[in-house]
Amino acid sequence: MYKAIVMAGGGRESLKTFNYQSSTSKSALLVFGRPMVSYVLDALRESKLVDKILYIGDLEVLSKISINVDYTIPDSGSLFLNVMKALEFFRDEPQVLILTSDIPLIKSYMIDDFLSKCDRSAIFCYSFVRKENLERLFPHAHRTYVRLKEGTFNGGNLILVNPSKVLAKKKLLERIISNRKNPLFLAKIFGLTGIIRYMTGTLDIPILEARASKILGGKVQAVLTEYPEVSFDVDNQLQLEFVEERLGKQVI
Repeated sequence: MYKAIVMAGGGRESLKTFNYQSSTSKSALLVFGRPMVSYVLDALRESKLVDKILYIGDLEVLSKISINVDYTIPDSGSLFLNVMKALEFFRDEPQVLILTSDIPLIKSYMIDDFLSKCDRSAIFCYSFVRKENLERLFPHAHRTYVRLKEGTFNGGNLILVNPSKVLAKKKLLERIISNRKNPLFLAKIFGLTGIIRYMTGTLDIPILEARASKILGGKVQAVLTEYPEVSFDVDNQLQLEFVEERLGKQVI
């Protein structure tokens, strides 16, 4: 069984692209009368592979939902610091699932599918989705894509990590988090050859896995999922309205 970390920070700064700025954070935005994060917590509680949940971020929202979490840490005001605190909390675990609070379309079987594909010896497993699958779910989705030899992909919001191994690379992790939506920066981490391969579309998944494994000092695995909901995080009002329509209800 796995421990899960739900990243629910950001405060009111995370509401800049939404109309409902009276909320305390993006995770607290109401969808069908429920805070957005409650859908994520529901999926985790229904998962067959997750037994404990650490919630880090907006604690006020927890008073508005009936779903229990096992551990809580208040928002530090920084995504990087929140990640560090959460990983320190689970430092002795071999692998921990990290997911964001803004993926209300996620379901338990999607989480279990990802976890079942992750190598138990890996120190870092990263979910990703094909562009065509994501745009089939949400046409004309404005997302950051990476073009690789195998196709064009968008990064997912499910990550499985070995806390102690990742904590040993704090400085690198901080740079990656700060530039997580900049594919060219990420290519630079792989050196000049990586940049050239990325620019020419010849960079492939095995090369990425091998290079990342060398940098992090352990097995890194890219996990392809057929479920675009894993990648569909709600970043603005248009996407929130799409989620409302998808769920068949209106924000109250």
